[in-house]
Amino acid sequence: MNKLVIDKDILIKNIEAIKKHTRSKIIAVLKANAYGLGLLEFASVLQQNGIDFFAVTDIKDALKLRENGITGQILLLTPTNQAEEALLIIKNKIIATVGSRSSALVLNNAASSLKETASFHLKIDTGLGRFGFLPREIPDVCSFLKTLNNIQITGTYSHFSFSFSKKTKAVYKQYVTFINAVEKIRQKGLDPGMCHICNSSAFLLFPQMHLDAVRIGSAFLGRLLVKNICNLEKIGYLKSRIIELKELPKNHNIGYANTYRTKRPVKIGIVPVGYMDGFGLRKRRDSFRFSDILSYIWRDLRLLKKKELVFINGKHARILGRININNIVVDITGIGANIGDEVILANINPLLVGSHVEREYI
Repeated sequence: MNKLVIDKDILIKNIEAIKKHTRSKIIAVLKANAYGLGLLEFASVLQQNGIDFFAVTDIKDALKLRENGITGQILLLTPTNQAEEALLIIKNKIIATVGSRSSALVLNNAASSLKETASFHLKIDTGLGRFGFLPREIPDVCSFLKTLNNIQITGTYSHFSFSFSKKTKAVYKQYVTFINAVEKIRQKGLDPGMCHICNSSAFLLFPQMHLDAVRIGSAFLGRLLVKNICNLEKIGYLKSRIIELKELPKNHNIGYANTYRTKRPVKIGIVPVGYMDGFGLRKRRDSFRFSDILSYIWRDLRLLKKKELVFINGKHARILGRININNIVVDITGIGANIGDEVILANINPLLVGSHVEREYI
């Protein structure tokens, strides 16, 4: 019954705006079910609109793209130390990430067994503290890579840890560290290939850092942590329906913990959508710092101070009481709504909408 609706025209408009903002290659990042837009559907729209390089964090996603008609290049951002995965990467012509000696060796051995040369991007840890070689390891790493005959560098990249901060000193420090590491690679006689470090925020804030390619994810959705200089529009809304009607008297409680009491007789509609579907969940400033998304206290205070609205028959309807796991109660007094009428819930983040909810492109 519930659907996450994506307006394809708005998405295409965002794609074109992003393309106009850079001369660098665009790598579309499709992690977390393509930021909630649906992996295959979103990738297909991107491919139809000139994006032919994709990045994922899970090998299952890479294989799913390959099996469903995505013909462009696919970069697996997560290094693997599993021989079985390395074989799948090579057989499906996926670009691996190498961020350790062990991942390089596993990839090389797999390629050797298949009598292939595997393509990979070298990951440099410039300050995020996750995958990748430290800059001081580069000389030894290059010597080691030269001994492996079945793998080839086709790219080198890093990832900013705080590109959306107003304090840019740390961003420039990471950028310079990366550029110096790339230069060391060249000095050691290896071609670093396609160089990239910008994510969506850095893409907008630091055009001088675009290098050979940029990695774009959340910007396609118009969900930004920085100034929206490309006029990108937010996309995605939930669609549900009224499944029950009811009339309540004055001074009647609605929802758990008695946090809301009617001030007058009201007619309510019950809508089968809630936290389980991604409605009512929040991420602070749409960043990746989860802000206690199931905090009832925060939700109650917010609802008391601000009206949480949905749209029914083109009119606003207020949510009464707490948002529950799988339903909300809305005030339809004077709206003339009926069972089965469509309800539009615009205030959502697609990334938080569960995969059980159908994605509908219109």
